[in-house]
Amino acid sequence: MLRPTLPLLALLAACGDAAAIDPGTTGTTDALTGGIVPATSTTGTSGEPTPTTGASDTSDNTTGEPATFCNQLDISLVAHPELAIYDPTHRAAFAAYFEQLVVTTGARVRLLANAGTELTLQTDCLLPLGNAKDDPVLVYGEDGVVDPDAPAALDCLLTALDTYTSDFDQGNFYFSGLLFPVLELEQWPAPGASSLAMILAYSDDVQDNIYAQPGLAAEAYLRIVGEQDRRRIAAFTHGDGASKLEIFGLALSDKSRHYERDQTDLIPALIDFVPTAVQLCDDFDYEPPFQEDPPPGCKRIDVLFTVDGSGSMDEEQTALRGTDGMPPVFAEFTDALLSQLTEVEDFHVGVVSPQEAVTLLGTHRDFPAVPESPETDCGLPPGQRWLVGPSPTLAADFECIAATKSGTVEVTAYNTAEALHDPANAGFLRDDSLVFVVIITDEETHDNKLATMVELRERMLAAVDDRLDRLVVLAVAAGAGVFEAPTSVCEGPYGKAAPARRLASIVASFRERGIFQNICDGDLATSFTAVLDDVVSACNDYDPVP
Repeated sequence: MLRPTLPLLALLAACGDAAAIDPGTTGTTDALTGGIVPATSTTGTSGEPTPTTGASDTSDNTTGEPATFCNQLDISLVAHPELAIYDPTHRAAFAAYFEQLVVTTGARVRLLANAGTELTLQTDCLLPLGNAKDDPVLVYGEDGVVDPDAPAALDCLLTALDTYTSDFDQGNFYFSGLLFPVLELEQWPAPGASSLAMILAYSDDVQDNIYAQPGLAAEAYLRIVGEQDRRRIAAFTHGDGASKLEIFGLALSDKSRHYERDQTDLIPALIDFVPTAVQLCDDFDYEPPFQEDPPPGCKRIDVLFTVDGSGSMDEEQTALRGTDGMPPVFAEFTDALLSQLTEVEDFHVGVVSPQEAVTLLGTHRDFPAVPESPETDCGLPPGQRWLVGPSPTLAADFECIAATKSGTVEVTAYNTAEALHDPANAGFLRDDSLVFVVIITDEETHDNKLATMVELRERMLAAVDDRLDRLVVLAVAAGAGVFEAPTSVCEGPYGKAAPARRLASIVASFRERGIFQNICDGDLATSFTAVLDDVVSACNDYDPVP
């Protein structure tokens, strides 16, 4: 028995050119089953496998009983009032989309609509369904049956969004609109429900404060809504030049999808996403298959350090390098790492400064501010811009090359990504290595004019052949708190540090392979000790030949 997928597909066919699918970005019709067969994800950023299954079988192949679905799917819909999505065609598409989710999943599908504001949308739309005045949650259907009054209630909610006005804001604070209802409404979302964030934007989130940070928003949604289980959450985002929305989805879950408004109309985007939304529901009780043969694990590790070289980082550099009587944190970390990874044959260690326009790996003390000279020479072989370990002189050699310099306006994330691609650094990365990126700074990365967060993520992944399993990214910087309790400048063992909100969002986009350590919560030794198990696990799980 095939899950029905016809309502939305039929609507698309009826819409004709008004809802044309962009070639190569959306799904196609399966002529045999009537299902939707999605093409490659329209995010175009992750380099990770994208589900390509169409409508799936609703029966268990072993028992013949109905397959396990999630009991409840809670959908947070945030939509900009000024979008051209409130015409009859798009309204019908919304109704068909939610109907399809009810019918295909068999779950109790609930909807909470908001206009992108820190104020929850208040309407009388749900009173005919028996909702209390203060209950804004629309139960669209359950057990495969749509509530007959739900489409009219949805139409009323869309009208309320379309006509939304407020002195507080203009309906373009998308992360606020998504998360503040979660914080305010006791019944939303339901504990144990699968949850889908749908953000339909005119452009990117325009807030410039803490609440516009996609990394924090993703962290809060995962923690509060998903109960730290990424299998149960996903994001559908649709916007124009909306890199914040895209990085939010990438950080949240591998089932998230972003669609650019000028490339894909909302209707084909909804159609393309249906199988993913159904998969979100299916994965609720998912257990990974038993793996009889463990992967061989990594034999080589390439470590790239991006070290803030401004004057405020003297104490951090001293701790990292082991100067002035301090124990060398890096050497202690590599010793601990190799004691557990006995099969690792060797590793490369390179250092790049966050100084703008300098993506060469450093070869001498005070690079790039000080020209090469006998006084700065770190003893690297000619033409080699990195260290090779294990080595009895590794600690001393690293102490030399890690003494970077930079100005106060640093492009930390940008130089990290570009150093992995700079032809002058050829040979540093091996084709079969696990890549461990370490960023240490006490301020923000100032590269927003050079590349978007999504582009920086893409560049880092491209360096490892788009294999997230080959990469671990650690940032040691000042944290920004949590969504409910943001923080500003913090005071730590090495002095004051400013929140690295953009950097945190980039790191969060790598999900489990992105690790953020607050530089104010402890010394560098504490930070490296905290991530040791993560690096060991990544190495053990790595298959150089997938």
